[in-house]
Amino acid sequence: MRYFHYKLSEGVWGTNPYDAVAALGSLLDPSGYVDGDGYRLAYVTGDCDPDGLDAEWDVSEVTESEALTFAQTIWEDAVVLANGHISQPPRTEP
Repeated sequence: MRYFHYKLSEGVWGTNPYDAVAALGSLLDPSGYVDGDGYRLAYVTGDCDPDGLDAEWDVSEVTESEALTFAQTIWEDAVVLANGHISQPPRTEP
């Protein structure tokens, strides 16, 4: 599994590099992990080079360990699942 870490365009929400990644022949699957600075973790399939993306999103490829550490700063019980995705916190009903 490949992991990208990128900045959303409007703080903790906004546009992401999905279309730009797709234009380079890869797919971006955003995770639910977004920190208070607007950085999000995503899963990537294909050979997309993050250096070829617009600097607006501050995209970098991170290791599985770095992705897990990022997720655990948001939800400490996060673990890497067999498919490479990182577990999500349980939903809480309002």
